Amino acid sequence: MSKQDYIEIECEKIEHLLKEDLILLVTATDLETEFTHTNLKPIDGYSNIIQVFEGNQTYYFGMFGLYKVAHVQCAMGSISRASSIMTVSTALGKLKSKIVIMVGIAFGVDEKKQKIGDVFVAESVIPYNIKRVSKDKDISRGIETQSSQILLNRFKNIKNWEHTTIQDKKSELIFTRLLSGEELVDNLEHRNSLVAQYPDSKGGEMEGAGVYSACGSKIDCILVKGICDFADGEKGKNKRQNQEIAITAALNLCSILFSSETVFKELQVLPFKTKLTESLSENKNINEVLFDFYDGTKEPYYIERESDTTFNQVLNQYGIWVFGPSGCGKSNLIIRNILKTKKEFIQINLAPCIGQDVESFFKEILYEISSKVGGVHSQFQPSNFSECSRELISFLNKNYENKELIIFIEEIPINSEKEQKEFAEKIFSIIISKNFINGLSKIKFVLSSIENPSKNIPIVQQKIHQQISFIQLEYWKEDDIINLIELILKEFKLILKPELKKELIASAKGSPRFIKKFFRSIYTLNKVDDKTLRIILKETERELS
Repeated sequence: MSKQDYIEIECEKIEHLLKEDLILLVTATDLETEFTHTNLKPIDGYSNIIQVFEGNQTYYFGMFGLYKVAHVQCAMGSISRASSIMTVSTALGKLKSKIVIMVGIAFGVDEKKQKIGDVFVAESVIPYNIKRVSKDKDISRGIETQSSQILLNRFKNIKNWEHTTIQDKKSELIFTRLLSGEELVDNLEHRNSLVAQYPDSKGGEMEGAGVYSACGSKIDCILVKGICDFADGEKGKNKRQNQEIAITAALNLCSILFSSETVFKELQVLPFKTKLTESLSENKNINEVLFDFYDGTKEPYYIERESDTTFNQVLNQYGIWVFGPSGCGKSNLIIRNILKTKKEFIQINLAPCIGQDVESFFKEILYEISSKVGGVHSQFQPSNFSECSRELISFLNKNYENKELIIFIEEIPINSEKEQKEFAEKIFSIIISKNFINGLSKIKFVLSSIENPSKNIPIVQQKIHQQISFIQLEYWKEDDIINLIELILKEFKLILKPELKKELIASAKGSPRFIKKFFRSIYTLNKVDDKTLRIILKETERELS
């Protein structure tokens, strides 16, 4: 049997997994744990079974069949410090599971009618060690606890289960009131005395009473345990082999339920992939999380970076021209931080001017500023740039003397170096001229472009450095891209395998636009299987190359 591989993760980093659709599996011995783990597969998005150290407990997370499960091992017995009652109580406080299944090994009481590898499913658990000892007789005071009726029903309706042990014997399914006590019973006389006290019980174990006590009436729980011995003094004979037969049979029985898509539906637990796709399709804030254009409602989904700090520090003193490659988030950085200043601003988008000459850009700037302040009726139609420049400065002087205003100009549709140079020189001349007018020093210009405008500053316009600071925006650092991915995964309750996440980071090359396009395609297709995700990644690369 191959050993399972694990990936160690801090509990805080898998909070999205600790939901009520998480089924808790409990074992009591190292062998039970070993065999349980061989039946687990990694959760989508993770390369191995997750191992989490939390307080006094160690948890393991994986997929058992179609379902997301957590596993924890308790000590043998129900009432010691690390026993089943303490372990399960602590686990339920952390994991919020609705279903608890204890799987493992137990002793039978009738070697003629039972055999190694038969499997008990507990109808109830009887804590036989709790008793009143009097002079004449012992009186049992343990309260028998019923198994979950839904889970019991599901096991009772498993049809045609066939499991052949390594001894070529077919395992039988036995429903019974299962004894549970602190004693490791391996004495024929004592076993028979227990049978005499509880003739309806067909077997026993040591941890069930604690599990049922921890779950109480609010958590659906059940015990599934294979027979590994008959508590007759022969427990040590072929011990390892018999225990392997027992736990293998118990897990095989459980796997029947865990392969059904609807078996736990009444308990609001669905197959994990179904949960993923449903949560994705029901997500109503897709456009908020993957926003293209920032406004105040998008702040919870904005990744603040070093460039935000730089921008705000500079804006306190100067106007700003941000330049950098397409898709690096220039516009959103600017508008977000302008909004946070709570100062009056006018946003001018020159994209509609595509195909026009540079002078037309300035007529559009004048039109936008004057119309937003004075209305369309106040429009002046300049015949050239000089008239446009004079009218713009006159308008600002008339309406914003000694007032703070930010003029944000974006999406400048320039295609040639000649146009870049012409636009830069003309906007610089307006900014420099503005500053010669008393009362306009509080007006700042903020612009964005792909190309670096500072290379087009002529000698006669060097004073522009007293008015404008040039900030180069690069593609995002890897840590910032990772933060964006993690935020989206958390909001959409999605998981990406580590290797796919690495490919996504590498393919994005620091572009938040690439990341958002990738996740928007996932939402559109509403599929999260590995094959589809890789197709989406390649298609995103093709579209944004």
